[in-house]
Amino acid sequence: WLSPSGDFAFGFLHLQENDRFLLSIWYDKIPDKTVAWYVDSPSNPVPRGSSVVLDAQTGLVLRDPGGVTLWRTDGFSGAVNHGFMNDTGNFILKDRNYTWIWESFGFASDTILPLQELVYGSVLNSRQSESNFTRGRFYLRFLDDGNLVLRTNSLPSSGNDTEYYNSHTSDPKNSSDPVYRVIFNSTGSLYMLKKSNQTIQLTPLSVRSASEYYYRAKLDFDGVFTYYSHPRNFTGNSTWTVLWAVPEDICS
Repeated sequence: WLSPSGDFAFGFLHLQENDRFLLSIWYDKIPDKTVAWYVDSPSNPVPRGSSVVLDAQTGLVLRDPGGVTLWRTDGFSGAVNHGFMNDTGNFILKDRNYTWIWESFGFASDTILPLQELVYGSVLNSRQSESNFTRGRFYLRFLDDGNLVLRTNSLPSSGNDTEYYNSHTSDPKNSSDPVYRVIFNSTGSLYMLKKSNQTIQLTPLSVRSASEYYYRAKLDFDGVFTYYSHPRNFTGNSTWTVLWAVPEDICS
């Protein structure tokens, strides 16, 4: 299911290594079909013969070849009228009045894209490896004190997850003006926003036009939160370029 420009696709991405299919959103115009969102469920990827249907009451429903429900889009009120894959990489469900009632941007997996935001409690979970989409060893969380943190994921969870990065953007002395959003804007700039509209820049300000480059920020499987760019128009087998990352030295 392509977006109008064809930049993004929603559907089953064929994983060649094990002949399984990942219900996901990916960049469709670049050679490696980079995944930008996927259903974060132990049952995804799914075997050949699985299906996804659009149901008026529950939205998207993922089923295995035997018809057993593996995942669905819960958590909204009203009846779904239609779905829309837009050019920002956001899959949206709308009601009959064209009101948004669910969006993939609200349920990030390991990646955020321009026009996507993180709010208090938002989490990105790493995957096991670049090709293994099982939930991995690290996560990023935006805390309600205004800090963005990276932590190890205790398996099984012991409640003692180790923090190895903290943005230190909370300001206990100025509680009336907290950081309350992480914004990835349309120009490719990733920053933290305070109630007073003051910004705390995370990524470099001097990036090339978003009309010429794709941008994404991803919690990689090795625990590094990385900001990438990729030319929209290219010749040959162009790759993603790292523009910024935290921690800068994961080994130490």
